[in-house]
Amino acid sequence: MPDDGGVALTIDGRAVQVPRGTLVLDAATTAGIHIPVYCAHPKMEPVAVCRMCLVNVEKIPKLQPACATLVADGMVVSTQNPVVDKAREGVLEFLLMNHPLDCPVCDRGGECDLQDFAFRYGPGTSRFPITEKVHFDKAVALSDRIELDQERCILCWRCVRYYDEITGEKELVLQERGVQTLIATFDGQPLTSAFQGNLPEICPVGALTHRQYRFKARPWDLVRTSSVCPECSYGCNINVDTRDFEVKRFASRDNPEVEDMWLCDRGRYSAESWNATPRIRRAAIAPRGTARHEVTVSEAILGAAWQLKEVIAEHGARAIGVLGSAENTNEELWLLQRLARDVIGTSHVDHQLEGFDDLTPAEHALGIAEIEECSTVVVLGPEPEREAPVLTLRLFKAQTKKHVGVVRVAADASAAEVVGRVGDGRLVGLVADETNRDAAGAIAAALVAAGNTVKRLTTTRGVNGRGAKDVGMLPNLLPGYRPAPAGGLAGGEILASAWLGKIRALVALGMGALLEGPAHAVAMGKLDVLVVIDTRPGVLADAATVLIPGHTFLEKQGTVTNVEGRVQRIRQALPPATLGPPDARILTTLAREMGGEGWDHLDPVRLHRALGDAIPAYAAAGNGGRARWDDA
Repeated sequence: MPDDGGVALTIDGRAVQVPRGTLVLDAATTAGIHIPVYCAHPKMEPVAVCRMCLVNVEKIPKLQPACATLVADGMVVSTQNPVVDKAREGVLEFLLMNHPLDCPVCDRGGECDLQDFAFRYGPGTSRFPITEKVHFDKAVALSDRIELDQERCILCWRCVRYYDEITGEKELVLQERGVQTLIATFDGQPLTSAFQGNLPEICPVGALTHRQYRFKARPWDLVRTSSVCPECSYGCNINVDTRDFEVKRFASRDNPEVEDMWLCDRGRYSAESWNATPRIRRAAIAPRGTARHEVTVSEAILGAAWQLKEVIAEHGARAIGVLGSAENTNEELWLLQRLARDVIGTSHVDHQLEGFDDLTPAEHALGIAEIEECSTVVVLGPEPEREAPVLTLRLFKAQTKKHVGVVRVAADASAAEVVGRVGDGRLVGLVADETNRDAAGAIAAALVAAGNTVKRLTTTRGVNGRGAKDVGMLPNLLPGYRPAPAGGLAGGEILASAWLGKIRALVALGMGALLEGPAHAVAMGKLDVLVVIDTRPGVLADAATVLIPGHTFLEKQGTVTNVEGRVQRIRQALPPATLGPPDARILTTLAREMGGEGWDHLDPVRLHRALGDAIPAYAAAGNGGRARWDDA
């Protein structure tokens, strides 16, 4: 036995050493040996119902399922011999006996395990006539998002187990017996889960498919780009699949530290919204009292610099406000706050309308995966799980598999109530929304006073709401949470001051989605200068004195930071819909035209390095790590 307590065994003649308690399937994967599976799934408990993974274990007379057999010292396993090959061929023959011959029209064609294994392990011919297949219902709508083809189902149980083990919602069941067994919703009701979009991904065949994606593309038609889901601040890793410059689907990209391979439906089915055609496509200038006319981007940047310098000369730099967006990258927001503070000379900088007083990195100290290490997790109100839906699945996993106590209380629960339900001497995770920071702070202090160790996780607004705070896109904080000189206005105060005529100019980067109401339109109309860099028409674009087309989230390269401080890279999945330069280049050019020094154009990689030089915690995080401010 190995000295470290592991297990040494042999698989197909290869010596393998793995930790005790490892399954034969996982040990073989570690050794680079492929064992076909249908029912087995890395995120679920083994059930050994498909029998596809049968292997020969020396000294055991019958074949054993690799997905449910634990390794033992000295075990000798064979995954390829005549007995194993015959067993696999027999399993596939039974699976194909009633399976429809509709691969050419199946949405899983090209990425189907049944196709791949039939080719690799299956019989060359069928002994059963294709006219005698048992037929079931096809194109059964389980909801407005998921469609079931009962004929294609191979009864691997993955979907039923997903609802039992991953979400706990138990919306799918097995009905009937024998050859008539089929998957159906409980009591025939439509699926209501907010996570049903994961079903087609765990289905090894084409039984469960996305209604949104039906007949849209084949896997070999798609261009796949690694990115981050743009719908919330949780930071789920995704693959953006495009065809002919359109997004066809979002697919999960397993990161065990974040989403654990699961996506919420809100994020997954937002994919096609990025194909919307209304865009700002031309730069334009419309000085007060003159008609708007189209110009080149270079001319628009020159015009913006000239207009802003006029305001500074007449009213001073503090008459200018600068607003960014949580949809921008870390690199863009870092440049934007530098432009405001170092070039324009204003401290009126923000990325949201609400103020964030006394903000510290401690509000984001709890990592997502660290939830499973807590003895108790307190969730304040429904907002955290509403703003970051996949958090619900992490909490359920922590509760059911790690035996973590999950305590959900009202958003306005008293500190005494929370302490009474938690007790003392525990490692407590406190999860709250950024709109409830004061209550979370008071409860955290009370829990610490009661003898607990507390780590907080705060959900934020926008895909990069956490990154905006880290890089200093706030009136009261510089990059790295260093205190800023007093006197800066928060986002809502900037708009109120514009209404009163105290703010005479505004620079807005990607804020169009946040400023849409009639009151915002009135405030924008009172500005002397409004420089807008954005992608979609709206209130801001209509009122802009300088309008410059920007790039959308899927057209950018850079990094965004999720709620736990994980700095994750996004890559360009779509070509820009405009011929204009990237937003970062627009900002650097504008800074140079206003007299800023040291504003060289940097490619995305060099710009990220410059950001790391300015914020050591980001440099230490690297690509995909967490920014840890205590270490920095």
